[in-house]
Amino acid sequence: MKTAHAIEVECNADAAFHACLNVNWWPEVFPPCLDAKVLEETDASQIIGLIAKANDQVFSWESKRRIDRVDRTIAFSQSKPSPLVRYMAGLWSITTKDDGCVITLTHEFSMRDDVAGLVDGVTDHEGAVSFMLRTVEENSVKELNAIKAELERDRWRHEFSEQVIIPHSKRAIYQLLRNLALWPWLLPHCKNIDIIYEDRWYQEFRMEVLVGEVTENIRSIRILSEDRIDYFQPAPPPALKEHRGHWTVTETDGGVEVVSWHSVVLDHLFWKEIPIEEAKLRVEMAINKNSLGTMQAIMNKLEGTQNARA
Repeated sequence: MKTAHAIEVECNADAAFHACLNVNWWPEVFPPCLDAKVLEETDASQIIGLIAKANDQVFSWESKRRIDRVDRTIAFSQSKPSPLVRYMAGLWSITTKDDGCVITLTHEFSMRDDVAGLVDGVTDHEGAVSFMLRTVEENSVKELNAIKAELERDRWRHEFSEQVIIPHSKRAIYQLLRNLALWPWLLPHCKNIDIIYEDRWYQEFRMEVLVGEVTENIRSIRILSEDRIDYFQPAPPPALKEHRGHWTVTETDGGVEVVSWHSVVLDHLFWKEIPIEEAKLRVEMAINKNSLGTMQAIMNKLEGTQNARA
């Protein structure tokens, strides 16, 4: 039996080859894969152990892989096959194309002579063939779709930060970052805050915020600690698929360093008419403008309070 599956990916071929090579990464990305380990490895070969789902059942096997880094191919054969097959082999191959690459996954296998009782629901050779064809079809599609999504997400991911030294107390700065109720009054870009839930360590809220010249309604969840506030947006604005980040406040010789760090994944459909690097720059500038606005507003507030006491 022979099968072939392929998918086009908007990323460079080297990144795709590395993803296919990085077996330890598979359980995080491939839905059928429950566990994956590299048991032995050289520059040109691997022996790997896998545990994966097949038609809602769990199988394990070991494979030998031959790695060709020049042609970007990984040939594999099961040295300790899964229960129904006598022989299973295949090939990962990555080829370049104008706007990315193509990942192709092929399989070739033959069945054991006696398959009765090896797998629930399989009683004869015909049933075993049907079971394995369905497994290879479903798992190959799931794996290729997952690797495409992960690689393209990385291509559109962008991380950046802004930092300012504020010559005031760490506690006062942190409290202004933490106190959501003050934001519409304190921050020029924040028009409204609707607090859904808040306790000592957790905040969930919706805010109406000006991003550039556009007003957006954003839901955020924040996790609070003594000198750090982590957050993520469950439903980010249309330009983004993901947005998470953190605020940190750290005492230094010159004052308190306030850092606003962001990790975003741009929505490639929203930005399809804009070159990717320009799209990333636009997002970075818009978000950093608001981060700097927050820091400046905190500084102004604390200086005003200090002057009022003088």
